[in-house]
Amino acid sequence: MKITIRIIAVIFAVLLCFVFLLSAIRYVAFNQDIYRRLQIKHEIAPFVLMSQDSLDNVTKDLIEYMKGDRDDLVIYDVQDGQEREIFNEREKMHMVDVQNLFQLSERILVLMICVLAIILIAGFLIDMDIMKSVFIKTTVITMIITVLLFIMIIFYMIVDFHNFWLLFHELIFTNDLYMLDPYTDLLVNIMPMDFFVSICFNISFYFGLLFLGTSVTIAGIKLIRKVIKNGQGI
Repeated sequence: MKITIRIIAVIFAVLLCFVFLLSAIRYVAFNQDIYRRLQIKHEIAPFVLMSQDSLDNVTKDLIEYMKGDRDDLVIYDVQDGQEREIFNEREKMHMVDVQNLFQLSERILVLMICVLAIILIAGFLIDMDIMKSVFIKTTVITMIITVLLFIMIIFYMIVDFHNFWLLFHELIFTNDLYMLDPYTDLLVNIMPMDFFVSICFNISFYFGLLFLGTSVTIAGIKLIRKVIKNGQGI
């Protein structure tokens, strides 16, 4: 029984870490305030010859599209008195892939949360004592190991972000539409490499907050149980 509980705890911990990661990714990707702060930091609006207000509107449309709240990316802007379409066909095709990924991530996130809930409920119904003595300890150890692996990835990202970003795209996309030309494609200019470096660090930060919050909660529960147990002993 204990071996089975340990295996389930390992699965639970890994899934929980990926729930944290996907949640952090989606939070940052859909947060216009973060985009605006980074756009100002990297001076993107003047670089692409747009006002920050215009860039904010484009960003809002992009986020709505990624969330599935917008049907297309037919967006216009006025420059030098001329109305122009912001994105070309290649950029829009790439964003279709991005939107599909976010929709997939939502389904995966819901599925993982359901699995986590089932594991918890089933575990406490089967054997409360083993869950308290084995499950929590194994979960914590596995989460720490998983986070250490994530830290190794972050270290790789810091050392060589260009190759990290290229490898990331090669793994998640089945085409080369993500290879945009800065001379013809506005998308790569409003979201340059430095912008994505900052985005990835923001994701890492919010992932860390979720992990830290969970760790503090688990430690708090164990402390309360210990206090209650000692009180009952007295």
